[in-house]
Amino acid sequence: MLVLKLVAAPLVVWLASQAGRRWGHQVAGLIGGFPLIAAPIMLFLAQDAPRDLVVETAWLIMAGSPAVAAHCVIYAWLARFCEGPWQWIACLLCAWAGCVALAWVLTGWAVIGPIGYVLALGVGLLLASLMPRPRTPATLAPIPAIEIAVRMGAALALAAAAMFGAETFGPRVSAVLLVFPITASVLPVFTLALHGADATARLLSGFALGLLGFTTYFFVFASLLAPFGPGSAFAAGALVSVAAVSLALGLQRLRPALRGKSK
Repeated sequence: MLVLKLVAAPLVVWLASQAGRRWGHQVAGLIGGFPLIAAPIMLFLAQDAPRDLVVETAWLIMAGSPAVAAHCVIYAWLARFCEGPWQWIACLLCAWAGCVALAWVLTGWAVIGPIGYVLALGVGLLLASLMPRPRTPATLAPIPAIEIAVRMGAALALAAAAMFGAETFGPRVSAVLLVFPITASVLPVFTLALHGADATARLLSGFALGLLGFTTYFFVFASLLAPFGPGSAFAAGALVSVAAVSLALGLQRLRPALRGKSK
């Protein structure tokens, strides 16, 4: 069971990296933004932990999900202005600090249910709107195999730390740890070092869009876990989260056409 839990993190990094190779940085970020790590962890926890505890944790994760958007915005802006060999460390530490601080506040004042879902989506979208716009054209990401291997190793280490905390502490600390951006910590570091600030901004804007699926998943999972059980809640959450992001992507692509007609 522990092996299955830990495999999820490097697998997501591998999938996102392969997507970046084929479709560019923004698609890599979009895949990384989905709850492909936190969702399986919660499913496994729901098999062993008390149901009420898991439901409470899921609601808190939903409430704290905008903190990942804050992480993305902070990292993207600092990547544009920080320089030097330790650029990635400064960006990462500041983004982590902002993410954990906001997650702690949001989970302390959590609103559950549909109102909480709308609030979480609203805060996440507001933060995503603050993302810096790239100044250069988009390109594909030529990621060598050795870099992908290092990315996966880093993700495994972060996932192990988050798993230990999630199974040791209470719901609020567990929620903050499961919101903690593992993929959004690993991928931007390599993207910034090898492809620059604009590629990093595209990657993290994709993350911000994928977070719509993250928030939606935990709303559905928390709502359905008690009456229908973990398997049904997991499946329904996955389907609805994919539908939510697909709708957002469709609207995003439709917007330029509508602007053109209005002119």
